Amino acid sequence: MGEILPYDRKDESTVDLQHRCQPFHLEWIFGFNPRVPLVNVSVSQDAKELVMASGNAIIFYKYENQLESVYTLVGHKTCINTITSDGSGRFVVSTDSTYCINVWDRKANPDAAPIAIRTIYEPFRESAEINAAGLSHDGRYLVAACSGSRHLLQLWQWTIGNDTPDDCVELPARLGKTKTINFCSDLEKKNHFVVTLENGIIFGCFDSRNQKLLIEVPKKHGFQDYNDSVFVCDSPRAVSVTAAGMAIVWSDEQKVDAPVRKQFLKYLHLKYASINVVRCCDQKLITGDDDGEIRFYDTCMRILYWFKQEDPEPIRTISFDILPRKYVLDGGHQQAGKDDAEILLLDSVPRDVSLEGNPVIIRNFVISTKSGRTFQIDIVQNKIQELYYPSGSIITAFDIHPNESQLCSCDGNGKITIYDLKGKQATMSLSVPIQRTRRGRITVLNYSPCGIYLVGGAENGFIWMINPVTMVISEDSPLQFGNEKIRQAVFSPDSRFVVFTADDGSIGLLERENDCWQLIGRNDTHKVVEIIFASEIRFLTIGDDRHLVEYIIELKDNSRMDCLLVGERFRLEQSAHTISMMLLSAEELLVANDQFKFKIYSLHTFDILHTYLAPFSDGPVRSLFLLPGAKFFTFMTDKNLYIHQLPIDGNPYRFMGIFGHPKKLKSMRTMKDRYVFCYGDGDHGVSIWRINTSPVLENLKHCGSGLDPYCTLLPGGKTGCYVKEMLSLFFYNQISPKHTEEDTEISIRDAMDRRDVPNYMRSIGFYMTQFEEENLMKEIEQQGAYFLTFEEVVKLFLNHRTLANPSCEDIRTALTYLTRGVYDSVDVTSFSRMLAAVGERIDTKSLDFYTKILFPAYCNCPNETASSGSGDTAASFVPVEEFVEKLC
Repeated sequence: MGEILPYDRKDESTVDLQHRCQPFHLEWIFGFNPRVPLVNVSVSQDAKELVMASGNAIIFYKYENQLESVYTLVGHKTCINTITSDGSGRFVVSTDSTYCINVWDRKANPDAAPIAIRTIYEPFRESAEINAAGLSHDGRYLVAACSGSRHLLQLWQWTIGNDTPDDCVELPARLGKTKTINFCSDLEKKNHFVVTLENGIIFGCFDSRNQKLLIEVPKKHGFQDYNDSVFVCDSPRAVSVTAAGMAIVWSDEQKVDAPVRKQFLKYLHLKYASINVVRCCDQKLITGDDDGEIRFYDTCMRILYWFKQEDPEPIRTISFDILPRKYVLDGGHQQAGKDDAEILLLDSVPRDVSLEGNPVIIRNFVISTKSGRTFQIDIVQNKIQELYYPSGSIITAFDIHPNESQLCSCDGNGKITIYDLKGKQATMSLSVPIQRTRRGRITVLNYSPCGIYLVGGAENGFIWMINPVTMVISEDSPLQFGNEKIRQAVFSPDSRFVVFTADDGSIGLLERENDCWQLIGRNDTHKVVEIIFASEIRFLTIGDDRHLVEYIIELKDNSRMDCLLVGERFRLEQSAHTISMMLLSAEELLVANDQFKFKIYSLHTFDILHTYLAPFSDGPVRSLFLLPGAKFFTFMTDKNLYIHQLPIDGNPYRFMGIFGHPKKLKSMRTMKDRYVFCYGDGDHGVSIWRINTSPVLENLKHCGSGLDPYCTLLPGGKTGCYVKEMLSLFFYNQISPKHTEEDTEISIRDAMDRRDVPNYMRSIGFYMTQFEEENLMKEIEQQGAYFLTFEEVVKLFLNHRTLANPSCEDIRTALTYLTRGVYDSVDVTSFSRMLAAVGERIDTKSLDFYTKILFPAYCNCPNETASSGSGDTAASFVPVEEFVEKLC
């Protein structure tokens, strides 16, 4: 092995090494996933350190000296569902649903981000879902549970480095999914753990001598809906809590001689609300419930103290600081013997409800609620401080201020929040009175170009006009002109008009007069996919009908409802669907479709100018944004974020992407040329990605010249058989029969007549339609060349060809549409006549020629006999399976 050298950061700039190799770097997340319990790894009262999850990113959050710092790291392929840590807080374990388990070391480099020092890929080889994980107090043992066809429990001594578990046991399926796994903190029982399942509790331990995982399922006593379990410190007992407000106490069975011998001892009915979490700290048991109440019990489950906020919310997580509290009570009752110990006044310390009235002294802890709020609580000092950002509901819409560093987001509860991007703080918020029973969630949020107005569209057709400076709703809001969901709401460049679209395909035009908005036009041209303004009074729409429509706003004094006029209507696609568009310049319009193509049209005549290949690894291109300077533009696909260098030429090395979300990206915005903002399906926060164009520029330096980067898209590359066959056919095409019947001298040259390009492309595998051929010839004519070189033809072929051939199901669907029914066989003769009459024009002789080649056994009989009902009629009927197979 080679020598491992330490990484020296003294010559490193503020941009870290990882970001220099990637086009985007996740810098911040405004929110976290409250469904994943957070972990408190604070070791000091002066600094709070938390570990949270958001999507597939893990957040290491630190709050010290009134300053927040965050490390957001992406180490999972799917959403994180479990976070846990050891007793020291150094090692943090995160798991996703199926892909991997990561162990992070927070102290590997104190001045840098934590490092994933151990990754267990696909811990359960079967198609199972990881439900929970636990890490022992000393950080030695790692336990994970899954559910699926089998319910398994596996244990790793992860510090050894084995990918395979040390042992595995199968859990009873009747107990349901695993909820939590908690280890015992006692040193003599550091290998003991308790597994909380939906309908039961399992106690286990690892026999290190025999390398065996042992479990014990206590007898069932009629309890169910378990939520959490914990070992009682320095005691043989354990406590479980349920959704019915019950506490079940388990204790060692003295008559049983086994490593695991926990049995049912008693139960107590503590609440009429669900108890969600139980913890043991400083010789006390602490519970949190749906009433927002935190209760403190002694080890015998006797109530000592309780605490409740003014606005109680259901508690989902309670996590204590790592180190115990250092204190000195005045009067000399207890002495800590430390100079840095805090002095607690005996009169100000809360007392418990026991007869002795002992002081309640416990270390600080952090709670998180169902609404996504996080609080640091100091019972002794009676202090409550909110940390991080509230993340109550999933994000439904957001936008970026056009002039200032502000982010505005809205969640499913109608709460609109404005964040200061420089200070990373929430500055203002507004709760829109949405009607939740009538689908009132806001789905569209958009700033005006001047930044003075903010428009929001809701599911029930409401349009909210908001002043983002004061966060005051306009007096005439909400506006409603229908009951369908608002899909888009776009301001004109002068902020005078707003164009909105609804689910039913209608388009509405609003005009502003003295800060009041009124409807002045409406149209039902097509179901709009995207809107873009070309000028103050001219805007364009693309729809699912494969057309582009131009609209002109003409204000008339006598009729205010006839202002939205349709200028022109253009057909853009034949089989593909347009997904997104962007103004590439003052003369060009860029459109992306679902067949992984970029198409550039003239903004005035809407003639096609160019067709280029788009990224095709992860869904069609969406949300195109041109960066300042017109040198790069960004976009997203289903799960990835991309940056593309201009001009577009189909070179696959001109763009680079990064994995952005494990489910699906919902929306994206850009702020100048520095940041990309986005959120995905189910996210409770908006992510900030820093843009870096250097990797794209470096990529282009090493991609080669000429056809080198393009031939990477072909099997075998530039020296493969495919390219050689294309070159042979390129020259063979020049000696084939030409366009006229006259005898001409045959000459071989390094260029091809542009009239021969369509047939040549068909010979090498691109079977274009007449519509595609017309677009291709228009692009070639605009180049002004009558002869094209092999390099130019290959580029055209790679940019225009269809990536995916039609499947059998596609052909069956088209056949059903043509024949108006489903049949066991297809009449070749009738089908040929139908093709000649329906769809694109086709020569009858050519059609008969191709039909005989494809189906020679079914075309021997004359057409007249086949159509006259004679006995040979069956000879022209092709079974559907054979028909589909031939065409595929």
